[in-house]
Amino acid sequence: MQKQTFDFGDISPLRYFFTIALVLALLFALIDNNQNLPFWLQLPLWLYQSVVPMALMLLSHKGLAHLAPFNALNAWLKLLLSGLLGALSFVPFALAIDVFLGLEPTPNSLINWLFALWQETLGVLPPVVLCWLAINAPWVLGFKMVNPNAPAAATQSAVPSSSAQSPAVEDVLPSTTPDALQALLPKSKQGELLYLKSELHYLLVVTEAGQTLILANLKDAITLCANIAGIQPHRSYWVSKKAIKALRKTGREGSLILHNGQEIPVSRNKLNHVKTFLL
Repeated sequence: MQKQTFDFGDISPLRYFFTIALVLALLFALIDNNQNLPFWLQLPLWLYQSVVPMALMLLSHKGLAHLAPFNALNAWLKLLLSGLLGALSFVPFALAIDVFLGLEPTPNSLINWLFALWQETLGVLPPVVLCWLAINAPWVLGFKMVNPNAPAAATQSAVPSSSAQSPAVEDVLPSTTPDALQALLPKSKQGELLYLKSELHYLLVVTEAGQTLILANLKDAITLCANIAGIQPHRSYWVSKKAIKALRKTGREGSLILHNGQEIPVSRNKLNHVKTFLL
């Protein structure tokens, strides 16, 4: 099988998602045959209907990722749930703008409002959730996107953390010290690093102080903690050596047992490398 050549670590996830939202808005505005609105008004309307649900689904996915049952699901179910939650959150906003612009009659009773919300839900959920699944599919399928014009050593992502006051990854990359990754975390979560886990376009950072999600990728995070002894036992994980208590082998695969009792999977092709690393 030909090796896949996308690598989403080389672009900003925010830029990726919202660029798609802008392109979809322009496309829908061009093909919309609504004669009640001129193009100059259709474009901002479609921008609203593309960017707002995209933001709500991103926030939904990030919020749900703090729940253990959600993290136990496979990637497609995670996306389906966050897409449904984000799309449902957008329904009242979609109905409000339609009523405001006169595209829908103003309901004159509670029953009519509920019926209008139901109709809006049926119209919003299928296309929004399908778009969400489609634009996240590259991550789930393991594709990568690289910038062919950027030098390999300088190909880094400009992804901001989940905190508005935290610096972007590109701002701290030149200083590959143990503190570099810590700078991306809320102060309450900063502490000795235990492990990193890739969560689609997010990164779960687990320290002794707790865990937090930042909008970043595993490759860049590993670069930031280059001076910390650690290993990548699985394509979705990086683990600090200090956090490892033992290696448990199960058939041709295995798992790392951490001092806090958590288990990190070890892929088949990494097993011998992990054994050597722990000697």
